[in-house]
Amino acid sequence: MLATLLALLVTAPTPWRGPPTVPDSLRFTLIVPDTVRTGQPVRITLHLTNVTKHPVEAHFMGREIAFDIVVAGKDGVVVWRRLAHAVVPGILQVKILASQERLEFSDVWRQTDEQGKRVAPGGYTVWGELPSDEREPRRTDKSSLRIDP
Repeated sequence: MLATLLALLVTAPTPWRGPPTVPDSLRFTLIVPDTVRTGQPVRITLHLTNVTKHPVEAHFMGREIAFDIVVAGKDGVVVWRRLAHAVVPGILQVKILASQERLEFSDVWRQTDEQGKRVAPGGYTVWGELPSDEREPRRTDKSSLRIDP
């Protein structure tokens, strides 16, 4: 009887938990112009790409995938966040990204601060964030943006 129970335990199928997320299997990049003129809308695009040869599981927040774009001044103080006044539902979304599959997120910054006032010409730092069920959101590298008068 004991041998039968052991045989059942050894041969019992394990549930499939989906493809693993391997560190560095997802590349998160930012596309932003180097320089724009004062008042010109700034198109900012984020790409999340599975750079492996196998499917990868990715976790996202919101009914529609929530993504943030952050703009900070030369002093490092954040002047604008895309999600500053947004409500993101606490819904966890799980997606399986095929090999080399890319998700694109895009928005336009109108060169205003969070109160809607026009920002001054000068240098800014921009980065993107993807909130998930992790303690910290996934972040792009930071890029420089210059607003010329």
